[in-house]
Amino acid sequence: MSQTVLFIKLLLVHYATQAEIHADCAGDVSLQCPGVDFDSINFISVTWYKISNKTKHGIIRRSKADSSIQSYNYTRETMFGEKYSLLLRSVTPEDSGSYECSISANIGGQNQNLKVDLTVHVCATQDHLTTMTSVFNMTESTLPCHKQVDDLPVKWSILGFVAVGLTKIILCLISIWVIRISSSRRRRYKWSY
Repeated sequence: MSQTVLFIKLLLVHYATQAEIHADCAGDVSLQCPGVDFDSINFISVTWYKISNKTKHGIIRRSKADSSIQSYNYTRETMFGEKYSLLLRSVTPEDSGSYECSISANIGGQNQNLKVDLTVHVCATQDHLTTMTSVFNMTESTLPCHKQVDDLPVKWSILGFVAVGLTKIILCLISIWVIRISSSRRRRYKWSY
């Protein structure tokens, strides 16, 4: 029974340290460290990372003692918001992904690595209204930006597949023939001694 309670507590802690944020394209987003009261904990610094392909890429770091900020070589401009939140301005779908708020504890404390998932919705573009006009007495369509490509006839596609298949069969037969000849020569060579 106590193992079940421990397992449930671990699951609750795991899900409490994760947050999921949804944002509109071109909006500003503030990512908070989930479940952390910075006024009540003693820590050295807060570092934000973006996680891609299981690799952490440093974004920005802020020290508690002197409030100094260290920026990493991240692809876009970022800054700290209120209570050590990560502020991303004019987000795009490329900003979507997993971020990590890493709190470095003082000696004797426990470091915390908290995950925040950001999903930025696709940017909507305004379509321009176009009108179509019919032109009579034309023998060929000459629409700009549209190039018509002729499809390969089915019989040529089938002929190509058959040719590749026959080539494979012939190569296999040649390989078998070469292996038989070389093995028969080895047997003759062994018998002669």
